[in-house]
Amino acid sequence: MNKATLFTLTWVYVCTATAVYAMPPHYPDLSKGGNRWLVTFYNDTSPTHDQWATQGICFYPTGDVGTHQQYVWVSDTYPDWNGRATQEGDQIFMYGDFRWYNNIPYAGHDALQWQIVTGKRTIGSGHWQEWLTDEKFGRTFGWGNALWRRVGQCEIDNAEEALEKYRELPNDHKGSPSRKLTDEVF
Repeated sequence: MNKATLFTLTWVYVCTATAVYAMPPHYPDLSKGGNRWLVTFYNDTSPTHDQWATQGICFYPTGDVGTHQQYVWVSDTYPDWNGRATQEGDQIFMYGDFRWYNNIPYAGHDALQWQIVTGKRTIGSGHWQEWLTDEKFGRTFGWGNALWRRVGQCEIDNAEEALEKYRELPNDHKGSPSRKLTDEVF
């Protein structure tokens, strides 16, 4: 075997072996540097993209699956709103369910797709869909744009404890569930 063939075979082996075992360092991370984020919904169907709501979400890592970081998440500002998220690089996909506080017998659902967009990894933007299940096509609340801001650390370190604590939240003066938002950007 000549040197050129040996070099080529060695190079192919090294490249293949490296690719098989390559694991990215998984940055940015939704929980390192603060696992609490505020997300604001802007109505995408409105010409003015009016702001509807801002909610707090805590991310809790559950491990890696291939190149994806997996999380469960719990809202600390809306009762019994929680779900799962997966992240690859800057791209995040989420889904979740919530209890509709007007006692409508259908479960509420959310899907969010967003991307971390700043060098400090503290701001993200993307899309947010929200609907209720019914026996036909579902009842859509809104198609929205979402603005995300990392605001620090969640009060509770454990996802199961957070899920239990935030099942019920106190009501504000209008009778809606609420919890004070922290606006400090981490």
